[in-house]
Amino acid sequence: MTEKKTQSTATKDPVKKTAKAADAAIEAAPSAENVTPFPGFATQNLEIPDTVREMAEQHVERARKSYETLKNAAEEATDMMEDAYENTRQGFVDLNLKALDNAKSNTDRAFSFAKEFVAAKSVSEAVELQTKFAREQFESFSSQMKEMQELTTKLASESSAPMKDAWEKTQEKMKVA
Repeated sequence: MTEKKTQSTATKDPVKKTAKAADAAIEAAPSAENVTPFPGFATQNLEIPDTVREMAEQHVERARKSYETLKNAAEEATDMMEDAYENTRQGFVDLNLKALDNAKSNTDRAFSFAKEFVAAKSVSEAVELQTKFAREQFESFSSQMKEMQELTTKLASESSAPMKDAWEKTQEKMKVA
Protein backbone atom coordinates (compact mmCIF):
# COMPACT_ATOMS: atom_id res chain seq x y z
CA MET A 1 0.00 0.00 0.00
CA THR A 2 2.89 2.36 0.68
CA GLU A 3 4.22 1.68 -2.80
CA LYS A 4 0.98 3.06 -4.35
CA LYS A 5 1.19 6.29 -2.33
CA THR A 6 4.75 7.01 -3.40
CA GLN A 7 3.89 6.39 -7.06
CA SER A 8 0.87 8.72 -6.99
CA THR A 9 2.79 11.53 -5.26
CA ALA A 10 5.66 11.12 -7.73
CA THR A 11 3.30 11.73 -10.69
CA LYS A 12 1.78 14.84 -9.02
CA ASP A 13 5.09 16.56 -8.39
CA PRO A 14 5.84 17.41 -12.09
CA VAL A 15 2.32 18.87 -12.48
CA LYS A 16 2.76 21.04 -9.41
CA LYS A 17 6.15 22.20 -10.65
CA THR A 18 4.71 23.18 -14.04
CA ALA A 19 1.82 25.06 -12.47
CA LYS A 20 4.19 26.96 -10.17
CA ALA A 21 6.42 27.87 -13.12
CA ALA A 22 3.42 29.18 -15.10
CA ASP A 23 2.28 31.31 -12.16
CA ALA A 24 5.76 32.75 -11.78
CA ALA A 25 5.94 33.60 -15.50
CA ILE A 26 2.61 35.44 -15.35
CA GLU A 27 3.72 37.47 -12.34
CA ALA A 28 7.01 38.38 -14.02
CA ALA A 29 5.37 39.57 -17.28
CA PRO A 30 5.11 43.36 -17.69
CA SER A 31 1.65 44.86 -17.24
CA ALA A 32 -0.10 46.85 -19.97
CA GLU A 33 0.60 50.06 -18.06
CA ASN A 34 4.36 49.55 -18.26
CA VAL A 35 4.52 48.91 -22.05
CA THR A 36 5.44 51.91 -24.20
CA PRO A 37 3.39 52.36 -27.41
CA PHE A 38 5.14 51.73 -30.74
CA PRO A 39 4.84 54.86 -32.92
CA GLY A 40 5.15 52.96 -36.23
CA PHE A 41 1.49 51.89 -36.13
CA ALA A 42 -0.01 55.35 -35.68
CA THR A 43 -2.29 56.16 -38.67
CA GLN A 44 -2.95 59.78 -37.87
CA ASN A 45 -0.33 61.11 -40.28
CA LEU A 46 -0.95 58.55 -43.07
CA GLU A 47 -2.00 60.20 -46.35
CA ILE A 48 -2.98 58.34 -49.52
CA PRO A 49 -1.61 59.88 -52.73
CA ASP A 50 -4.20 61.18 -55.21
CA THR A 51 -3.11 58.78 -57.97
CA VAL A 52 -3.62 55.78 -55.70
CA ARG A 53 -7.01 57.13 -54.64
CA GLU A 54 -8.04 57.65 -58.30
CA MET A 55 -6.92 54.15 -59.25
CA ALA A 56 -8.89 52.69 -56.35
CA GLU A 57 -12.00 54.63 -57.38
CA GLN A 58 -11.60 53.40 -60.98
CA HIS A 59 -11.30 49.81 -59.81
CA VAL A 60 -14.37 50.18 -57.60
CA GLU A 61 -16.34 51.61 -60.54
CA ARG A 62 -15.23 48.74 -62.81
CA ALA A 63 -16.23 46.24 -60.13
CA ARG A 64 -19.66 47.87 -59.87
CA LYS A 65 -20.14 47.73 -63.64
CA SER A 66 -19.00 44.11 -63.75
CA TYR A 67 -21.36 43.22 -60.92
CA GLU A 68 -24.26 44.97 -62.68
CA THR A 69 -23.50 43.14 -65.92
CA LEU A 70 -23.28 39.81 -64.14
CA LYS A 71 -26.48 40.50 -62.20
CA ASN A 72 -28.37 41.38 -65.40
CA ALA A 73 -27.07 38.26 -67.14
CA ALA A 74 -28.14 36.09 -64.20
CA GLU A 75 -31.61 37.66 -64.17
CA GLU A 76 -31.98 37.12 -67.92
CA ALA A 77 -30.86 33.50 -67.58
CA THR A 78 -33.33 32.95 -64.74
CA ASP A 79 -36.17 34.44 -66.78
CA MET A 80 -35.22 32.32 -69.76
CA MET A 81 -35.20 29.14 -67.68
CA GLU A 82 -38.55 30.00 -66.09
CA ASP A 83 -40.08 30.57 -69.54
CA ALA A 84 -38.62 27.34 -70.87
CA TYR A 85 -39.89 25.33 -67.89
CA GLU A 86 -43.36 26.88 -68.14
CA ASN A 87 -43.55 26.15 -71.88
CA THR A 88 -42.40 22.58 -71.29
CA ARG A 89 -44.87 22.08 -68.44
CA GLN A 90 -47.80 23.37 -70.50
CA GLY A 91 -46.72 21.27 -73.49
CA PHE A 92 -46.67 18.10 -71.40
CA VAL A 93 -50.07 18.94 -69.94
CA ASP A 94 -51.49 19.29 -73.48
CA LEU A 95 -49.77 16.08 -74.59
CA ASN A 96 -51.14 14.13 -71.61
CA LEU A 97 -54.65 15.48 -72.11
CA LYS A 98 -54.55 14.45 -75.76
CA ALA A 99 -53.35 10.96 -74.79
CA LEU A 100 -56.22 10.64 -72.30
CA ASP A 101 -58.73 11.80 -74.93
CA ASN A 102 -57.35 9.22 -77.36
CA ALA A 103 -57.57 6.47 -74.75
CA LYS A 104 -61.17 7.40 -73.91
CA SER A 105 -62.14 7.50 -77.60
CA ASN A 106 -60.51 4.12 -78.27
CA THR A 107 -62.18 2.56 -75.23
CA ASP A 108 -65.60 3.92 -76.23
CA ARG A 109 -65.20 2.49 -79.74
CA ALA A 110 -64.08 -0.87 -78.35
CA PHE A 111 -67.16 -1.13 -76.09
CA SER A 112 -69.41 -0.05 -78.95
CA PHE A 113 -67.84 -2.72 -81.16
CA ALA A 114 -68.27 -5.33 -78.42
CA LYS A 115 -72.02 -4.55 -78.18
CA GLU A 116 -72.44 -4.81 -81.96
CA PHE A 117 -70.36 -7.98 -82.13
CA VAL A 118 -72.39 -9.72 -79.44
CA ALA A 119 -75.61 -8.69 -81.19
CA ALA A 120 -74.48 -10.14 -84.56
CA LYS A 121 -76.92 -12.74 -85.89
CA SER A 122 -74.51 -14.63 -88.11
CA VAL A 123 -70.83 -15.41 -88.43
CA SER A 124 -70.58 -13.44 -91.69
CA GLU A 125 -72.07 -10.37 -89.99
CA ALA A 126 -69.58 -10.78 -87.08
CA VAL A 127 -66.66 -11.03 -89.54
CA GLU A 128 -67.93 -7.96 -91.39
CA LEU A 129 -68.17 -6.02 -88.08
CA GLN A 130 -64.69 -7.15 -87.10
CA THR A 131 -63.20 -6.06 -90.43
CA LYS A 132 -64.97 -2.68 -90.25
CA PHE A 133 -63.80 -2.14 -86.65
CA ALA A 134 -60.19 -3.04 -87.51
CA ARG A 135 -60.16 -0.63 -90.50
CA GLU A 136 -61.66 2.21 -88.41
CA GLN A 137 -59.22 1.57 -85.56
CA PHE A 138 -56.25 1.64 -87.94
CA GLU A 139 -57.43 4.96 -89.44
CA SER A 140 -58.12 6.37 -85.99
CA PHE A 141 -54.74 5.21 -84.70
CA SER A 142 -52.99 6.81 -87.69
CA SER A 143 -54.70 10.17 -87.14
CA GLN A 144 -54.07 10.02 -83.38
CA MET A 145 -50.37 9.37 -83.91
CA LYS A 146 -50.18 12.24 -86.38
CA GLU A 147 -51.78 14.57 -83.81
CA MET A 148 -49.42 13.33 -81.08
CA GLN A 149 -46.44 13.90 -83.38
CA GLU A 150 -47.62 17.47 -84.08
CA LEU A 151 -48.05 18.14 -80.35
CA THR A 152 -44.60 16.71 -79.61
CA THR A 153 -43.02 18.84 -82.32
CA LYS A 154 -44.84 21.91 -80.96
CA LEU A 155 -43.66 21.04 -77.44
CA ALA A 156 -40.04 20.77 -78.56
CA SER A 157 -40.08 24.06 -80.46
CA GLU A 158 -41.89 26.00 -77.71
CA SER A 159 -39.68 24.57 -74.98
CA SER A 160 -36.50 25.54 -76.76
CA ALA A 161 -37.73 28.96 -77.97
CA PRO A 162 -36.61 30.92 -74.85
CA MET A 163 -33.15 29.33 -75.02
CA LYS A 164 -32.93 30.08 -78.73
CA ASP A 165 -33.91 33.71 -78.09
CA ALA A 166 -31.33 34.04 -75.32
CA TRP A 167 -28.65 32.56 -77.60
CA GLU A 168 -29.52 35.02 -80.36
CA LYS A 169 -29.36 37.95 -77.91
CA THR A 170 -25.97 36.77 -76.74
CA GLN A 171 -24.74 36.52 -80.33
CA GLU A 172 -25.95 40.07 -81.01
CA LYS A 173 -24.13 41.34 -77.90
CA MET A 174 -20.96 39.56 -79.00
CA LYS A 175 -21.15 41.23 -82.44
CA VAL A 176 -21.52 44.66 -80.81
CA ALA A 177 -18.64 44.05 -78.40
